[in-house]
Amino acid sequence: MNVQTRLVPGLGLACITAAFLAGILQGIWERAHPILVTGGTFAAASATQRWCYAMLALIKSVGFLAGLFGFFRIATKRGWIVKSFMGLALLGAGFFSAIWIVMAATGQHTLVYVLGGMWYQMIAPVVLGIASLRAHRMPLWASLWTIFVGLLNSQVFALLKPDMALMVQGVIWVILGYLVYIYGSPGEQTVGPERGDNVFSNLLE
Repeated sequence: MNVQTRLVPGLGLACITAAFLAGILQGIWERAHPILVTGGTFAAASATQRWCYAMLALIKSVGFLAGLFGFFRIATKRGWIVKSFMGLALLGAGFFSAIWIVMAATGQHTLVYVLGGMWYQMIAPVVLGIASLRAHRMPLWASLWTIFVGLLNSQVFALLKPDMALMVQGVIWVILGYLVYIYGSPGEQTVGPERGDNVFSNLLE
């Protein structure tokens, strides 16, 4: 098995690990010692918990991006539009992590990090799912699940308490990582426009 063949399953495992640590386990920790309820609870939290949350935010960014790039490799034709959104997702993940580090250092909670998180947790999965539907390289349900991940991620923190929202987020990204792992294991698929595809389809996919 060469490096290219091992890459995508590894990206899937990274996503699963990040979702478990920064989603499910962090949700359990938040339920036991809530600090995300209000700005006051965050400011009153121990520096240890704030910094651990910041490190988990970094793990989440790296792991979720790994899963997205794995899906990007096996499920789309890597057109420049999709590549552009992946670039925005990368920048958004960096911004998300940086804001969490600032929050941990200052003890001041802000929702500005959402401006970064939305690009890789909400928008990119939807774009990749649509591109996958057009490329026909993944089962229909897998493409639809990826879209669902982005849509649910955009609502879950508004509808649920932080602890439960984190756990739900962890579960849906574990499943996405598993999809990347199982469908990436046989090896990388051939990339390139299919005969008869129009120009717009090639760009999007």
